[in-house]
Amino acid sequence: MLSGLLSVGSDAELAGHRARSHLHDGRVVAWTGSYDVPVAVDAEVPREVPAALARRFGTDRFWERWTRAECVAKLTGRGVVDLVDLMAAGDAGTGVRLSTVRLSGGIVVSVGWSSTEAGKPRVSGQFTYSP
Repeated sequence: MLSGLLSVGSDAELAGHRARSHLHDGRVVAWTGSYDVPVAVDAEVPREVPAALARRFGTDRFWERWTRAECVAKLTGRGVVDLVDLMAAGDAGTGVRLSTVRLSGGIVVSVGWSSTEAGKPRVSGQFTYSP
């Protein structure tokens, strides 16, 4: 199960893990699984969606969509400006496979995996969500 491959702790406790996400409250979420292919993690503690973002993208499952978009940006090298397109797309078609889970305390975590062959993605974009 995906949640068994994620740890929540302090920055010092999880410093040895490459794929990490820092929460607004100072905690860190880290991927503790395999690094056979490039992996990215993004996590958020759900809170009120900023008004400008809510107007543009709505509030339904906002943090799930946001963390997925962040993973795609991290794995593809796309900038934060590109998040607008990623948030609007149901499937960004990026060659990134994504899974999203909720950890205890309501932390929303998305993990993205990508692999390449001659520099081209070979995994089609897939979005899954497990509440």
